[in-house]
Amino acid sequence: MITMDTSVFIDLIFEYDSSRTLKAEEVLNIIQERGLKIVNPTVFKVELAGVLTRKMPIDKALEIIKDTLSEVKLIPNPDDLAFEVALKTGSRAADAYFIATAKLTNSVLITNDRIMADNAKKFGVEAYYLIEEINDAMERLKELKL
Repeated sequence: MITMDTSVFIDLIFEYDSSRTLKAEEVLNIIQERGLKIVNPTVFKVELAGVLTRKMPIDKALEIIKDTLSEVKLIPNPDDLAFEVALKTGSRAADAYFIATAKLTNSVLITNDRIMADNAKKFGVEAYYLIEEINDAMERLKELKL
């Protein structure tokens, strides 16, 4: 399983930097080709809504959220484990939830946030900072069993 940070989805939706978008597309393609599951905390839905509605009309944001959530399994926010992550790493709240979800589900964490990746690794989660670790992430995704 994969836990994929909101930052990667944002790079798929908006092309701020074509290199980042291309890397996000490559990762999503291999996830889909291999039939891997993406599992995220429910805070993902809230975080995605917040970013999208700052940049587009609500009806368009809702359409993208619906499409995105068809690709992602949401689990209840692992509050106690996220609290432990925050205490041990100093992570921001949303980051702690993604790290905790990856830990709880034994998922590989993919992010475009260097600090999140570093904190995840400190907490014992296999994590890839996609911007610099695209090759390692792609190799690892190819190795994962369904």
